[in-house]
Amino acid sequence: MIQRVFQKYRNRIKPTNVSDRKLNVAIIDDEQHAIETLIYDIRESFHENIQIVFTETNPFEGARQVRLIKPDVLFLDMMMPGMSGVQLINFINDLDTIVVFTTAYPEMIKQCNAPEIPACLLKPVSTSDLEGIFSKIWNLLKR
Repeated sequence: MIQRVFQKYRNRIKPTNVSDRKLNVAIIDDEQHAIETLIYDIRESFHENIQIVFTETNPFEGARQVRLIKPDVLFLDMMMPGMSGVQLINFINDLDTIVVFTTAYPEMIKQCNAPEIPACLLKPVSTSDLEGIFSKIWNLLKR
C-alpha cells in the first residue's frame, strides 16, 4: 500500500537536499483528537525533520489552506461531514502535495485500491506505518 503513495508524484517532485530542510506536513481531520494524536506521534518520532504547517477540522477550509500553503505531505481523513477526503483531493490534485489518507474504519481500507487514492493508513496510525511513509517520502525527495 505504501509503495503506491509515490507513483503519482515520482515525476512531479523535484529532488532536493533533504538535510537542508524540514518536511512540511498538514493534517485535515474532522476529529480534533485524531489530529492531536497524529501530531504527537509525528513529533515524538520525527521532530527534527518534520514541521506541522497547519491542521484543520473543516474540510472546506482545509482545501483552501492546502492551496495556499502547499504542504509537502497531507494526512487526510477519508470520511468527514460535508466533503470526503476523496472529494477534497479533486480540489488539490494539481499540486505536488503527497496525500496520505487516514481512516478509523477498517472497511474503508478496501477503497484504498482505487487509483485516485495514493495511500491509506488505519487510525490510530502506528509508528511503524509513519516510519514507512516518511522513509519513502525522504527517499523520493533525495532522488
